[in-house]
Amino acid sequence: MKPIRLPIPALRAAIGAVATAIALAAPISAHAADPVRIGYTGPLSGSLSLLGQGVRDGIDVYVQYINEQGGVNGRKLEFISEDDGYEPMRTVAAAKKLSEQDKIVALVAPAGTPNVTAMIGYSQERKMPIVAPYAFSHALTTPVKRYVFTTLPEVRVQADVLGNYIVNQLKQTKIAAIYQNDDFGQDAVAGLDEQLKKSNVVLTKLPFDRGSTNFSGVVAQARQAGVENVVFLGIPRDAALVMKEANKMGWKPQFSGHNALGDPQTFTLAGAALVEGAIAVAVMEPLDSKKPQVAEFIARQAKYLPKTSPTTYSMHGYNAARIFVEALKRVDGEPSGDKIVAALESLKGLDTGLMGPITFSPEQHAGSQSVSFMRAKDGKWGIVTEWVKAN
Repeated sequence: MKPIRLPIPALRAAIGAVATAIALAAPISAHAADPVRIGYTGPLSGSLSLLGQGVRDGIDVYVQYINEQGGVNGRKLEFISEDDGYEPMRTVAAAKKLSEQDKIVALVAPAGTPNVTAMIGYSQERKMPIVAPYAFSHALTTPVKRYVFTTLPEVRVQADVLGNYIVNQLKQTKIAAIYQNDDFGQDAVAGLDEQLKKSNVVLTKLPFDRGSTNFSGVVAQARQAGVENVVFLGIPRDAALVMKEANKMGWKPQFSGHNALGDPQTFTLAGAALVEGAIAVAVMEPLDSKKPQVAEFIARQAKYLPKTSPTTYSMHGYNAARIFVEALKRVDGEPSGDKIVAALESLKGLDTGLMGPITFSPEQHAGSQSVSFMRAKDGKWGIVTEWVKAN
């Protein structure tokens, strides 16, 4: 066969066409290969580092897992975390760095109610979704903030259901709340007080400042008031200090609290004997749950971060990353804040097996309204009720 010879002008035109096609295709291929960046802010140092590092580790585990599967829509995920020391001003600075320098498409599971609250304005301005924060404030989603989506039942919801459980199931009416005196704690007390008023029960309110280490005053006041049930609303470290203080006084009330009380850390910090019989709200499955999804999470953390231990915090980070990935799968083309919002609002009844089903809509960005209850027994938390939906 004779070779085909093109005239010089035609040959030049053909070469030019091929070059143009390559030039146009190259940016698309390179762009498609770019990772999708997501960010996280939390207390990676300081007294709440167990929380911050735990949530970060959980996100990291799921990102590594999903990348090993090929990523999302053909693109890997890149995870960037920042330490804010649980200081809201540092949180805002970290969010700006992640958005403006690192070009993240969303913040996944940022930790701390006051911290998340502090950066809502910035996230709205930047159209940067905040997905599944480790935060519980009613104000995060009421009224709806376009770029904020929560998955943990708000602490007001938890306290409302807990109040009903104490009065109607435990048959106790002399109740005190020892609570962290900030937006989080005040929100929780509002929900508890509102529920108790329905039963004409007067709540004894005993606030403490975040970072306190001396709880003798509030514990003494609760004892003097003849309280049967102490509802603790704060972090596990402080719950342990309250329990130890009550023990010093020879006082043994029923202890109960929101989901943080139900962290395994409480046993380590207070000692299993002091925690025995306590009631905690469960917003996620306990680590010793028989559900296969829990075993899968624990196995993956052991595989991807073998030097770390699974906690309820890392389970939350893992679950938050999974929810984000489910939304990202529904995004066509380059992810943007508004596309991610639309994808999240399309999630209905998403069951990860690690908590109650998640449903979002344009009118509802609080994804879960269901909790259950756990009781401490022999150094472990065990679920004692089915999932209960708040009114």
